[in-house]
Amino acid sequence: MVKTRTLLGVLLPLAAAAALCGCSARGRLVSVRPESLQLSAGTTGAVLSLAADASALYAVFADRATAGLDLVTIPAAPHLPGSAPPPELIDKVDTAAPLSTSFGEHVLAAGGGRIAVLYLDRKMDAHSVLKLASRGAAGAAQWDLDVLEPAGDPLALASDGGGRFAAAWTSGLLSYRLPGGQAAPPAPPIPLQVEGKPGSDGQGGFTAYDRLASVLLWFGWNGSGFTVKPVPEGGTVSACLRSPGGRLAVASYNPRQRRLFLHQEAPGASAFSSQTVTVCDGTTGVALLPGPSDSSFVFVYDETRTISAGRTAYQLSVIAPGFLLGALGSRYRKAVLTEGDLRIDGFAAARTPDALYVLLSQGGLRILRIPLG
Repeated sequence: MVKTRTLLGVLLPLAAAAALCGCSARGRLVSVRPESLQLSAGTTGAVLSLAADASALYAVFADRATAGLDLVTIPAAPHLPGSAPPPELIDKVDTAAPLSTSFGEHVLAAGGGRIAVLYLDRKMDAHSVLKLASRGAAGAAQWDLDVLEPAGDPLALASDGGGRFAAAWTSGLLSYRLPGGQAAPPAPPIPLQVEGKPGSDGQGGFTAYDRLASVLLWFGWNGSGFTVKPVPEGGTVSACLRSPGGRLAVASYNPRQRRLFLHQEAPGASAFSSQTVTVCDGTTGVALLPGPSDSSFVFVYDETRTISAGRTAYQLSVIAPGFLLGALGSRYRKAVLTEGDLRIDGFAAARTPDALYVLLSQGGLRILRIPLG
């Protein structure tokens, strides 16, 4: 392991109820000691998902050794369990060697006492099936399974609060299915070829980078079709969040400018405002989670650091209002969750009122728990 260094170049506002305004974070790195629980020693697909409800965390990942899509359920408690719960097989998602580049693609959602997974199942080299599996969050004898057509890349799931889920995906054209399997009303076709991982805003909308137009877009279902909004300076690495008050926020990494940006749109506004969150290099993933108010956030992101000639360190960090990380005050502070020589292959994050959880693939799969507040 390498030693952590002082925080440089983080440009974030006060994390109070006031609106965001640019100012530099101050002080050294906050030291945190995450709890860690290994879930698997093997390698996983790059796409990981983590969702939380009042009683549990749900981790979904694809196991390269078995070509299965697995679920691990972890109680939401003051501490991680002493040993990992056994994984439950959702489905075997690849039957043709070698594994496809889309191996393990899926999205996860929880709500209304149920969980759902939208995923691709490759039956042969040129044929994949898009499936929606759902069941009671507390466990059930089997998954309820639907096949969605035409098959394509999964984009988002949204709970209606009653245990049913709407689904969005693209086969080159955007498709949508209403909760309960109802067909969406006819709408003008929207071409979409996704690059990178889509992000859910938690309220039914999602972001996706369209490689046809080379632009990051936010999509929201309005009852008769999609509302589509471009995100300025958006890239292929992004995450989004809509607060209970209606504020839409998008975090996006721009490799050319070496910056992680926060783009915000107030309710009723027609354009996004943008601020720099931090300067970073080699970021491949970001998670955007709610802070203590509509105008404050928790950012989790990875970066690649050159430590010395020929030596590279891979780092996973969190930026949040200081008091959430155990520091004084509401000014944003940074804490390094993990740093080492092994590449970070993927991560996902979720939070409960009292903790941040991160599902991390880095030389094996583990879950981290960081107390908040």
